[in-house]
Amino acid sequence: MRGLLVVAALTVAACALPRAASAYVPSPQYGAFEIKFGPYRPNVDDEKGISGTPYSDTFGPKESMFLTVLELDWQFFRFDNVISFGVGGSFGFMQEYARSKTVSGATSNDYTVLNVMPFALLGVIRVDVLADQLGVPLVPYFKGGLNWYLWWILGAGETQESGGTPGWQIQPGLALRLDGFDKMSARTFDNETGVNHSFIFFEFTYAVVEGLGKTDHMHLSPMDLVPHGTFLAGLGIEF
Repeated sequence: MRGLLVVAALTVAACALPRAASAYVPSPQYGAFEIKFGPYRPNVDDEKGISGTPYSDTFGPKESMFLTVLELDWQFFRFDNVISFGVGGSFGFMQEYARSKTVSGATSNDYTVLNVMPFALLGVIRVDVLADQLGVPLVPYFKGGLNWYLWWILGAGETQESGGTPGWQIQPGLALRLDGFDKMSARTFDNETGVNHSFIFFEFTYAVVEGLGKTDHMHLSPMDLVPHGTFLAGLGIEF
């Protein structure tokens, strides 16, 4: 009986002792997903061999499309929370439309619609050392690769022209991690869903979408900030 009382007393004492907080262990990280938006005015009018300025004449001299892009990256190598290397793919969509013109120049009841769907295959480098080692929630990154822009023009409800333009692009950017604003919620979210980080970002896109030296493609390089340049901003997660 005395032995049972001793065991019970030790059990109660052990339960009363403060427990050491378990260390947070993040889930394995393999990739990233982003959604981003930005203006996009293509340099269609700069194409050699065309007469006049068809884009400006149809849609306006300063009219830009609104570009939406989805991107998925696979981070195949990470070096000690300092830098990561990955490959990714993206696709997007943008559209511009305006009233069509008749032969006499009058405004028609029909619409002319330019649809563009950009695809890209990218290499991605993310510098994680500031956020993971120094406590500064900033992640500079760099992307670069090849692209292909599928396009088609609608008029009177039917496809008038269609094609695709290959090219290349580079994208330096800066991401702001949101984890530090509520660390407990971020860790709980990681434990429950496997999302390591969430972030907002801003990136500059320099793209040459003009046929890779061939002259029989519609020019679709951006020209919003500088020739061949535009910007994108968005939200992303790493998982």
